[in-house]
Amino acid sequence: MSIKEIWTQAHFAELAYKNINPKAIHPTDAVFSSIHSFLSHCAMVSKMLKAKFDQNSTTSIGDVLVISVTSIIHNRKFRNSLEHYDRELKKWILDKGVNANIGTYNIGLKSMIQIPNIVFISHYDPNNYTYTFVDEDTNLEILYQEALRIKNTADTWVKTMEASNRSIF
Repeated sequence: MSIKEIWTQAHFAELAYKNINPKAIHPTDAVFSSIHSFLSHCAMVSKMLKAKFDQNSTTSIGDVLVISVTSIIHNRKFRNSLEHYDRELKKWILDKGVNANIGTYNIGLKSMIQIPNIVFISHYDPNNYTYTFVDEDTNLEILYQEALRIKNTADTWVKTMEASNRSIF
């Protein structure tokens, strides 16, 4: 059941990701809602992959699916930053000062924004799939490709288990 849920969360991540660029054509808040959703579903996949089968087990679900602990899916920094936006906000205000110029919920090339000392709080560039949160970039396409790989791995595993169970009866 856990592996089916990994498939489901990876599927939801796929749906959210596929909604990002079409919404970026006519910039809307829906782009950033889809990004947040995508990152949240990827974080759920990570959590489930790290889960142990029971209290006495040393084997994780990720071990069974042969998903490395170094997989990019386990980098939840951006999702955690969004989840704890209040702390991130305080950090950048302390670092940059209250008079810093901010760019938030912008879509397109950063170079198009000609404001000195700008802090990109939330920015998306659909040309290279880069999401920026508090001046740090991540490539959503790379994370998306890993979510798809995990989804396919989980799907293959479930189908194999279902087929072996049918052959028993």
